[in-house]
Amino acid sequence: MPDVIDSVAGTPAALRTYRDKAYARTQGAHDALLTGTADSGLGRDERAALAAYAAELDGAPKLAAHYRSLGPAPAPSARFTALRRHADLLVLAPSTAGPKDIAVLEDAGWSAPEIVAASQLIAFVTYQSRLVAGLRALGGVPAEGGEPPAYEVASEARPFTIDALEWDAWVETVDVDQATPEQLAVLEESLPTAKTSPYYLALVHDVAALRERSRLYNAIMYAPRGLDRRDREIAALAVSRVNGCVYCASVHARRFAQLHKDAAPAEAILRQGAEADTGTPRRRAVTDFAVRLTREPNQPLDLTALRTDAGLGDTEILDLVHVVAVFAWANRLMLTLGEPRTTSKEPTA
Repeated sequence: MPDVIDSVAGTPAALRTYRDKAYARTQGAHDALLTGTADSGLGRDERAALAAYAAELDGAPKLAAHYRSLGPAPAPSARFTALRRHADLLVLAPSTAGPKDIAVLEDAGWSAPEIVAASQLIAFVTYQSRLVAGLRALGGVPAEGGEPPAYEVASEARPFTIDALEWDAWVETVDVDQATPEQLAVLEESLPTAKTSPYYLALVHDVAALRERSRLYNAIMYAPRGLDRRDREIAALAVSRVNGCVYCASVHARRFAQLHKDAAPAEAILRQGAEADTGTPRRRAVTDFAVRLTREPNQPLDLTALRTDAGLGDTEILDLVHVVAVFAWANRLMLTLGEPRTTSKEPTA
């Protein structure tokens, strides 16, 4: 299949291939999530229809058209209606999710592996829509426009903190002692502590999707050169704060503080929100862009402040776009498949 992002964005591939691993893994995640596992009851046509619906919710009609072209819409059913409602939640109001929402899917007949696969796919579409939007801005292609997506204001029921948290799953997780060789292999590849992480033990229900997601995440957050690591972490924090993801905000506030040797800018975002004073024009430009792309991915993006106030070139802006996009995905999984809790230990994700 031709590269989906290139086709939908309408921009040359040359800039994207600067990050060749992210380029390849983005298409790899698409293919893995559309194909699915052999034992899943979530078929390709259902996956394509679900992705098209998620793209429409996220203000990405050209991406929706791509997914609609992949197969006929499934016949109406209570089971598929439950998945569409799950898409409403993931795309528009992920911070309001609770275990009751997983129970609704289970009552409709969806298994834990199918719920994880559907959640991965829906959240991945929000990654795609933001990557497309950023590439359009870089390539001088007009934004898709229309009404901004109807995102709900993120819930602040749980306090934001820089302290380490743990995370508990609402879906059944894989028992490591019963895991398949393929599951064990992708856990070992993903993270040293993945075998004890409820998050990874939930995501490993869908082996191919987790493998591509982990490789893509690493290619975005840890790629050499390009955007300064501190800028990547402050952007991840800003996106997580906007989306209401207490767990991700905690992790990336600490990572920024470790790199910057000063926690004050991160603490300001945790306390006051992504619009807080972070101390420099560069950080202001980076966080403002992250917020804009997070909240209004179908609206025009002004790159002037990134280029003048932050001094970023196109390849650094591409790195920033990738970070914002991947945390649209990561936050939605964290928020809708489980919840954080306090701990005295460092988290595993």
